[in-house]
Amino acid sequence: MLFAGWLVLVSACSPSIAPYSARAYEMAVDLKVDAIRTLEQAEEPYERHQSRVESLRIRMDKATEFARGRPKNEHATRQWELMGDPDGFMMGGFLTRWETEDSLTYGFIREARTLIAEGFDTIIGLESGKIGNDRR
Repeated sequence: MLFAGWLVLVSACSPSIAPYSARAYEMAVDLKVDAIRTLEQAEEPYERHQSRVESLRIRMDKATEFARGRPKNEHATRQWELMGDPDGFMMGGFLTRWETEDSLTYGFIREARTLIAEGFDTIIGLESGKIGNDRR
């Protein structure tokens, strides 16, 4: 009975969110920089940048799977899913629209850049705010 009480106490004290991961943080920062640089090329025809876009999509999928594979990481996983959703309003949707329309206007790119950068900042902030990050 004492062991069961101790087990409940220990589990109540454990964090309800995944601990900080330097790898997850680095992936998010790298992807933000690459995503912003990629979307800034969207005034040009999609075909010129198709291989870069496909590489970015793959890396975003890997980041999503990495987040999904970490226990107690539902919030970050959901943010990555939103970021990569090809039918959404973040990077995945932007890339789909570029592919469909072949090139995008400067005004649209500028507005999308702000939204997408904020989305990446949310993911980066989620990771940097986790327990175990010594840089807080």
